[in-house]
Amino acid sequence: MRNLLLISLSLIANLCDAQPPQKAVSDSMTWKASEEYKDPSFFKRLLLGTNYRQEWGTAVKLPVFRLAQTDFTIDELGGGNQTKSLQFKDKQGREWVLRTIDKEVEKALPPALRHTLAQRVVQDLVSAAHPYAPVTIPPMAKALGVVAPIPVIYFVPNDPAFGQYQTIFANRLCLLEQKSPTPDNGKSEGTDEMFEKILTENNHLIQQQNLLKARLLDMLISDWDRHADQWRWGQQEINNIDYYYPIPRDRDQAYFSSNGILVKLAQMISAKHFVGFRDNLRQVKNLSYKSWKFDKLFLNTLDAKVWDSTIRFVQAQLTDDLIHQAMLKMPPEIYPISGPEMEQKLKDRRDDLLHKGMKYYHFLSQMVTINGTDQEELFHISGNNSNLIIQVYAWKDGKAAHKVYERVFTRKETWQIKLQGFDGNDQFVVEDGTNSKIRLLFVGGKGKDTYDIKGKVKYKIEDDKGEDSSLVSLSKTLAQ
Repeated sequence: MRNLLLISLSLIANLCDAQPPQKAVSDSMTWKASEEYKDPSFFKRLLLGTNYRQEWGTAVKLPVFRLAQTDFTIDELGGGNQTKSLQFKDKQGREWVLRTIDKEVEKALPPALRHTLAQRVVQDLVSAAHPYAPVTIPPMAKALGVVAPIPVIYFVPNDPAFGQYQTIFANRLCLLEQKSPTPDNGKSEGTDEMFEKILTENNHLIQQQNLLKARLLDMLISDWDRHADQWRWGQQEINNIDYYYPIPRDRDQAYFSSNGILVKLAQMISAKHFVGFRDNLRQVKNLSYKSWKFDKLFLNTLDAKVWDSTIRFVQAQLTDDLIHQAMLKMPPEIYPISGPEMEQKLKDRRDDLLHKGMKYYHFLSQMVTINGTDQEELFHISGNNSNLIIQVYAWKDGKAAHKVYERVFTRKETWQIKLQGFDGNDQFVVEDGTNSKIRLLFVGGKGKDTYDIKGKVKYKIEDDKGEDSSLVSLSKTLAQ
């Protein structure tokens, strides 16, 4: 099953090469990403860093995006507090997103800090992000079998076809990409939608090893801004199970780098995730700070062997030549400025990935949560002093149906495991002869939950009061 899933996901990655309509391009324009960050004083360089100021201020030749020459129709204005985006639909019904490269930080700040020195400082720190980073990521993602959009950067003129949004995007560099680059042009889902489904029904699962590959790529490119909203999820059905595969998006913070004193102080005091793109993988745990909960939740099936083999796969796929070709996706005016140095850093970080990646695995494995669903599940625990085996099955018609979870734990790596049943009449079974020092926390939730604790384990039961839960011996086993 696992090999079939990996093969099909690899085919997906090869199919997801949708490009913006070429008829959108009728001419070109030489333009800078921003005039905002040029000619810093010595004091500004000292406090806020050299960063990627030269890249932002170097004029590059780019195609011109003329809306009237496409088959796009404007759908709606989107974007967060810093980036403006405009969503389009083409004649096939596919969704596209046009996003500004430069950011405007005013609305991201509390009202009291707007139009102050603080706003000018935060705005200047945008220069720590590489303006052309997003176009370098797709070749590496494709080599790993990770589905990802293929962005193209355009110059957007003062175009009346934009209507009421004309002034927002006029005379700016923007990135255009497909919102849901799925092979069947089907819709993808946000993380909240996906998570609700996997907690509701036990035939919805995440393809965790593919997600791990995507997260390892995040670490390599020093992308610290990988919270749940930075992902979409495609869906693939195999043997009546709906598997969700990750689609990473919004690579604005890839290769983040600043040598400014204020950035270093911010990392020490509060923004621990401000880990720069260096020639090594120090502080992977801090780099991933905004993803801790995400990783603990969605990578909880994978043991040390899977992490080790997946990291080695990533190292083997990201060859020196592939990294070089990825960097060449930058505009030719930009590559000589930072391309060779970034290549070398990526190679060094790749070579360091096994050691530092496994350290992050051990951090995630200290406390593990295993979630059931609102349907009925059987949580089955067995093992000995060396290994604790946890399996979760869908429970249907008085017997175990398909397996939804399995992992082998060791006390050396893990000291507590939380098993959470949610709704449904769940069963928690610790087989006779089981012996482990790992602490087990059973959280039954709603329903008539049953607990059969025979082995020698440390455990605690938390269940909703008022529901009919019991601590009894079960006669039902996996053999049924």
